[in-house]
Amino acid sequence: MFKIMALMCVFAVNGQNLCLVGDIPSSKFNTKQDCLNAVMNIVNFTDENFKSRNIGMEMQCVKLPENV
Repeated sequence: MFKIMALMCVFAVNGQNLCLVGDIPSSKFNTKQDCLNAVMNIVNFTDENFKSRNIGMEMQCVKLPENV
């Protein structure tokens, strides 16, 4: 199983960058390819909106331990 971990930054908030790290809720996937497809769907959906709001996000698929 895999989940999506994300780093999201809002740039230039009162002269500083505000960054948050976490996992995308309900993001458990059986295969890494399914996870990567979900990441691409999120990117395609949010890209223009995030650019216009000066927000950046990096995502990666992380393998969950077998007992989770």
